[in-house]
Amino acid sequence: MMRINLLPPEILERRRAEKGLGYVVVAALGVAVVLAAVWAWAHFTLEGKKSDLASVQQQVAQVKAQADTLAVFEQRSLELDARRAVVQTALGGRTDWPKLFHEISLVLPSDIWLTRLSAAEGSTIQFDGFAVDAPKDNPDAGHKAIAKALVRLADLDQLFDVWLLTSSETEFENQPAIQFTITAMIRAADAAATETGGAAQ
Repeated sequence: MMRINLLPPEILERRRAEKGLGYVVVAALGVAVVLAAVWAWAHFTLEGKKSDLASVQQQVAQVKAQADTLAVFEQRSLELDARRAVVQTALGGRTDWPKLFHEISLVLPSDIWLTRLSAAEGSTIQFDGFAVDAPKDNPDAGHKAIAKALVRLADLDQLFDVWLLTSSETEFENQPAIQFTITAMIRAADAAATETGGAAQ
């Protein structure tokens, strides 16, 4: 069976062009839909990123505020360290007299009493005093008390080279006694602290 088209060639060409234009429009619509979907996805992603960025910026602001609050304490700590360093420099090498005298009062035996205590900064300290003496004791208890005092004074951190200079039998208020003189070298406070730290380790 044969089909004969009696339409003029111009109309046929126009119909073909119209049909091709329809395809182009459909393709363009498809591309537009795809582009719209891509743009919507990108916009949604961008909004999410903006939200995340805002959240991070808020956290940064909070952390910075906390850091600013703690900076005050850090500054005060630095100022305190600087003041402590100044005090240590000013007092470095000085003898801690109250501590030394207190320790001496604690370690001296009860049957010994001092009549004179003389000392010089960073030099020597001298103890003049008496010990109770009972002549009938064997061995002599008075000298035992003096020996005990020597050992205890030598154990003090701020003293070293403890020596008994003189020791002689005498009387004190009509009672037998032993008169003695003890000397010792005074160690600087910072050196005493260093030795104490080394012994603790």
